[in-house]
Amino acid sequence: MKKILLIWVLAIAITSCKEAQKEIEITKETTKVTDVIDLESISEFTAAIEMAHKKDAFLDKDAVQYDFSVAFGGNTIFEGVITQETDGSMIHMVKNDGSVIVFDGDKVFASNEADLTNPMTRFHIFTWPYFFSMPYKLNDGGTIWQDEKAMTWGDTTFPTARLSFENGVGDTSEDWYEVYKNPETNVLAGVAYIVSYGKGVEAAEKEPHAAKYNELTMVDGVPFATNWSFHNWNPQDGYTNQIGLATIKNIQFVNKEDSFYAQPDGAGEVAMPGE
Repeated sequence: MKKILLIWVLAIAITSCKEAQKEIEITKETTKVTDVIDLESISEFTAAIEMAHKKDAFLDKDAVQYDFSVAFGGNTIFEGVITQETDGSMIHMVKNDGSVIVFDGDKVFASNEADLTNPMTRFHIFTWPYFFSMPYKLNDGGTIWQDEKAMTWGDTTFPTARLSFENGVGDTSEDWYEVYKNPETNVLAGVAYIVSYGKGVEAAEKEPHAAKYNELTMVDGVPFATNWSFHNWNPQDGYTNQIGLATIKNIQFVNKEDSFYAQPDGAGEVAMPGE
């Protein structure tokens, strides 16, 4: 009787172990499937750019600050100091005249009365910080990528892929970017783009432009382009004649409280286009 009981107990124990082992194996298989899906959601094209620009190191920082100036046709259209959270969630701009524009993560505010109705106010606060942090924004929510192809860039060809956006992303989700990657270094060489803000897609696509990222400098191990030349662009020739120039100086990582990006005293809200 004792032998029968012992055999019965051992049988239950062995069966339980096997079932537990099966359960562990199933869990492992499920984890592997999840990992594959996550990896496939990011293309090799964008992953290479992010790695070359040290995305993890950049996002480990709280915020980045830099002196910024941009001119087109010989006329400076913005000059001042820009501070932005590295994830792009909040932005603070101080123009050379001392006026302030902020994005608090939800709304845009301006301290200068003229900026409240100037359609360029929202353009400035969203466009230049986006161009600055573009290597780290390639896989943001709402991004749509086309297949990689080779296109002319200067006197050679570079791998490119077109970036567009889902409806409702940003002020102008109809915009697109043709992103160029340097095949030797994997850094972002430049982008062709349209600006539909204030004029619509049809008009914007009649005059596409390109921004060429030049003169990389390292700040705490992270590379930044400190000179952006702007050009006319077409799909056959790539970038052509230069039409503008942006310079970036005194780049530094900083720490800022959320209150730094809050609505300044006496500032008003800058409405979205059409409001």
